[in-house]
Amino acid sequence: MAQSSSDVQPAGKGQSLPPELMRVAGVVLLGLLVMQLDGTMVSVALNTLSHELSASVATLQWVVTAYLLALMVGMPLAGWAADRFGPRTMWIVSLAVFLVGSVLCGLSDSIWMLVVARVVQGLGGGMMVPVGQAMLMRLAGMEHRAKLVALMAIPGMIGPTLGPVLGGVIVDDFDWRWMFFINIPIGVVAFLVAGRNLPNVKAETAAKLDVLGVLLLVPGLVAVVYGFSRASTVGFGSGQVIGLLAVGGALLAGFGVHASRPDVDALVSMRMFRYRGFAASCTLLLLVGLTMGAGIVQPLFLQQVHGESPMGTGLLLVAFGVGSVITSVLLGRVFNKLGPRLVGTVGIVLAIAGAAFFTQFDAGTSRGLILVAMLVSGVGLAMVVLTMSTALYIGLPPQQIGRATGASRIFQQLGLSAGTAVISVVLQIQLSDRAREAPEGAVGPGGLADAYSATFWWGVGFLVLAVVPTLFLPKSVLVAAPVPNKAAEAAQPQGA
Repeated sequence: MAQSSSDVQPAGKGQSLPPELMRVAGVVLLGLLVMQLDGTMVSVALNTLSHELSASVATLQWVVTAYLLALMVGMPLAGWAADRFGPRTMWIVSLAVFLVGSVLCGLSDSIWMLVVARVVQGLGGGMMVPVGQAMLMRLAGMEHRAKLVALMAIPGMIGPTLGPVLGGVIVDDFDWRWMFFINIPIGVVAFLVAGRNLPNVKAETAAKLDVLGVLLLVPGLVAVVYGFSRASTVGFGSGQVIGLLAVGGALLAGFGVHASRPDVDALVSMRMFRYRGFAASCTLLLLVGLTMGAGIVQPLFLQQVHGESPMGTGLLLVAFGVGSVITSVLLGRVFNKLGPRLVGTVGIVLAIAGAAFFTQFDAGTSRGLILVAMLVSGVGLAMVVLTMSTALYIGLPPQQIGRATGASRIFQQLGLSAGTAVISVVLQIQLSDRAREAPEGAVGPGGLADAYSATFWWGVGFLVLAVVPTLFLPKSVLVAAPVPNKAAEAAQPQGA
């Protein structure tokens, strides 16, 4: 199959983004920013919610878990819905659902009403991000995709940095409900601007929803993600965790067999794995997601071992965001000239170096060294994220972009969930071992530093594994799509 004409463009010429594309990007970025702020603000308010809504810790976790599980329901449906009804329509609908969920969250007077409202938020957010990203990728030629991916990475860097600070100010000086009500003005602006600036991109297919695929994929994803969520609390040896992961794994395996059939228009077609860029990028998204999930231990290390205050921890973590944002913006201009494999390889080496620095840190490590490690990690991971988010679409036919985007979000979220669970369990084991060895069970600064060092090595290991798919990335953004079997293609349903 030949590439579309929109993809065959000279690379590395440094073209500016067209004004109409910038307007669409601005709308999508507003939606992404709302999502990022909401997701990161809630974490700082859990203690307040526990008191004001009279909720136990076990019940309170559902405020986060329900939102995460709802995201996993929305993500696999996003590609099909955008193809069936058009990305503009689905983006506006998804934003509206997210805003309705935000209003319900702010009005909640019980913990379970808040949990239900978070489900509504998650359903909207789970579709809004991949639909918006797919719309941009379809509108842009290959020469603009790296720049757009770099722009889209900015809310992801700003949100985790600004969100906890903004959430802390709201909880301390106002009312926790404003964490959700603050979404409304930003979302309304995005809603109004979307009506005037988002193009009415034609729907790609009239294919019916793959009902069997939904029944296999969605419960499978929910079971696996919830299993990892429980594992971070009760450990992987729990019967509940083993059961959830086993059932989820079986359902996902069944979906893989189902989606491999040539006569099925699946939510995530296994045929997309014929494309090297897509296959390598999805593997990278999973492994880098594991590393990002492991990133939860850095703030804990800074406070428990290095003795930083919450504010001091936030300021040190800013270096990661600064390195990521600057790298994304600058590299987006020359990415096409350098190529995915070169950028990805350099990025993964820097990310490994940054992670390895933390294995050597203790209570006496200077803040300067910590800032350097955070900066190097931010630069490296930004290079990898830009690479895999751009290489994902190399060679793909335009009608596959929506579903490829939804699939990529699934791989990333699975990695995040698994990484968070694994690293949490590893840290618990390391701390328990040090407590048994310490006099009267009191772990000193040296023991704490050793426990965290051993845990950080797991993050390094995840990144070392990511070297392999990085080497399989295409060298250039201009890679021809593989020539399909025309007889088989003719037998496939439209949009497959």
